[in-house]
Amino acid sequence: MKLIATLITACLAVILYVSDENISECSANLTVEKDRKAKSADEDGAQFILILTNTSNGTKTFNLSTKNLSTPCNNKTSQYNRGTNSNNTVLDVSLENISSNRNSSPNASTSSVELSSGESYKFIVNVTVPKGTPYNTWSCIEVEVNSEDCESLSETQTLSVFVVDPSEG
Repeated sequence: MKLIATLITACLAVILYVSDENISECSANLTVEKDRKAKSADEDGAQFILILTNTSNGTKTFNLSTKNLSTPCNNKTSQYNRGTNSNNTVLDVSLENISSNRNSSPNASTSSVELSSGESYKFIVNVTVPKGTPYNTWSCIEVEVNSEDCESLSETQTLSVFVVDPSEG
């Protein structure tokens, strides 16, 4: 009986150890620089700087992508507390590499980067306003990071852009 209890305890210890290892094996952190997740954009657009950090134990490959969200997002901070309650405006979005040792296409809507454990990748999300876009409208853009090596790893940040009327100065 003592032997069975010892074996069960040992098995549980191994299972807990392995599951803790898997958790730290697949982790990352995606942040917006200075936590500036809302900006206004005119004909020059807006830029957001994001930082992806590999907090896993080993080297991982990450895929970055963006998409315009369809749910309304006009209830933002008082600085941008204006606009309509309509669906989001669709804006043009691209990713640009600003980490000096990385290569990526500056106009791609998806990108891939390999990071060693503890390494960070800094990139810009460029948002431009297409001609004919209504003024005083919102656009919410989701930036998502997934790992090719870990199915369960997904980090997101939602960016909010208010399209200003240039005549209101």
